[in-house]
Amino acid sequence: MCLVTFRSVRSRPYMIIAAAAAVAIALLLGRPRMVPAQIVGAEVKFHTDRIPDTEKQYLEGLDRKLETLIDDYQWTDEKYRYELPLRIDLYFNNWSWSAAYHRYNAGVLVALRSGIQLRDKRWDFRYARDEALHFGEPYDPLTGLIEFYIWICLGFEADRYSLLGGQPFYEKARFIAQNARFEMEYYQGWDQRLDFIHDLAGDTYRDLRTAAFHVEAGLYYLKNDKIESARSHLVRAVELVTSGPMERLELHRDDHIIRFVDLDRLVDGLLGIEAQDQTEKLARWDPDHKERYK
Repeated sequence: MCLVTFRSVRSRPYMIIAAAAAVAIALLLGRPRMVPAQIVGAEVKFHTDRIPDTEKQYLEGLDRKLETLIDDYQWTDEKYRYELPLRIDLYFNNWSWSAAYHRYNAGVLVALRSGIQLRDKRWDFRYARDEALHFGEPYDPLTGLIEFYIWICLGFEADRYSLLGGQPFYEKARFIAQNARFEMEYYQGWDQRLDFIHDLAGDTYRDLRTAAFHVEAGLYYLKNDKIESARSHLVRAVELVTSGPMERLELHRDDHIIRFVDLDRLVDGLLGIEAQDQTEKLARWDPDHKERYK
């Protein structure tokens, strides 16, 4: 098992397992296994141009508090870890305040470089500077939405290194969405979010989630010169990808973008195993972009 070290976005050193090692654990044990634990390394950025200076001052330091909360939270209890760099942008639009809380309307973007961007404009929450931030129960309208989207990002990443390995993470997101709808004051948007996670965790995208795993597995075996194993996974990926229209490979929904399968990575793998029959199959399936498959 190959251990490597690098620094997080907050310049904190971690021992991490490379993605290839994660695949190795999933594959070499002979059956799909849960992906090793992931340390989330968060970068949180506030966009406060639309609110007055008094509110900017009240929010001062909240971005760093959120980073620390996310980075220190135990997202999984597995032994081995690799870091998942996460970018979170908050766009503040409106505000009000009472004796106990300041209230905000904002948009949020939660993104991974590996192919997922989750955008949400329907967010209202309260914040009191003297209250400690937390994830989990009881539901909090500020941290609850952020936690919801982090679980989805973890699920997306886990699917790539373990067959449907993201399911436990998606179920955690679904639990939040189911309970948040009953929040008396900050329920806006949760019906749509619940529909979204139902589809992600259900059968709607199961084939594409499976294809994403086979692409990564095939590339792992190719890297280790196990050509027949690589071929088996990459051919299966082609079968799953071409079973539906090209447009579904990238989900566009409620301003979210999820790129389930990276065709360029798939083609690189097929070229590596000299599977011309499979690249030709992709070219017939995607005739408008034949040059991609040569």
